[in-house]
Amino acid sequence: MIVRLLVLCMWGYTLSSDVVVTRRGSRTVLQCHPGDNLVGIIWKIYHTNNAFCLVSHAAHLRETPLSYSSCSNRMTLTSTYLTIQDTQISDEGNYTCEISYHLLGTFINTSTLQVLAEPSVSLERNSAGSPECRAIGGYPAAEISWIPHSYNINTTQTAVSDQSWTVISTYGLHGDNVTSVTCSVSHPLFDTAWIQSVEAKAIFISTDNNIYIWVPAVVAISLVILAGSVMYWKRKPLRARFKKSLNTSPPHAAAECEQETQEFEPYAIYTKKDNVLYCKVTNITYST
Repeated sequence: MIVRLLVLCMWGYTLSSDVVVTRRGSRTVLQCHPGDNLVGIIWKIYHTNNAFCLVSHAAHLRETPLSYSSCSNRMTLTSTYLTIQDTQISDEGNYTCEISYHLLGTFINTSTLQVLAEPSVSLERNSAGSPECRAIGGYPAAEISWIPHSYNINTTQTAVSDQSWTVISTYGLHGDNVTSVTCSVSHPLFDTAWIQSVEAKAIFISTDNNIYIWVPAVVAISLVILAGSVMYWKRKPLRARFKKSLNTSPPHAAAECEQETQEFEPYAIYTKKDNVLYCKVTNITYST
């Protein structure tokens, strides 16, 4: 027994590793090997984003205990417990604890912290009229599938600044005879898959530029063409009636034949002549 204690003091003792899973925004507590007569404890933290920090406490200096931390101020050390407030995805990584006791020696334990973030999910039609399923802010990235399956599905994953993922999946309606589609989103924080359906109301006309024409646009254009045709059809008989009324109207007063009276010298002979250019009949009188 004494030999074993000496070995532990010289080389230490490594406990088995464990995995701790927590949610983003929650309070996480990691525990090192418990015991009495603590000499000192050190937490070495290796984040998955290659960052490293250290938290330590030297208890053997009873008068002036020494504590040190290069980690976030959200991490605090109390006895053998490391507490993380408002846990973030950046806190994910390996947490190695080295703790020393009087006579018992040094114990080493490593915990792997996994942080999960629940995504915000939605299903709607995009500006092109295609059904689009979104899973925003998830960690790890959510998985999206469609019912019915199609070979015209475009799915993208984009990393966000807080290390979460945004997944956008678009269901193309390229001539498919589909009345409705269903989006299914899976994530470790979902007890069951998130499922929602949307009607496929968009009409697709296959062209080189992949132009979508929606039903409301087609209806609006048809109404405009119909209204224009009716107005044009009604204007033709109106024009014909107007022209006919012009042709049958009496001549203008300015075009009426005026009688002209001319005076000749005394003893002039009374004559009657036809003026074919200006008037049909011209009466000529003479003065005495």
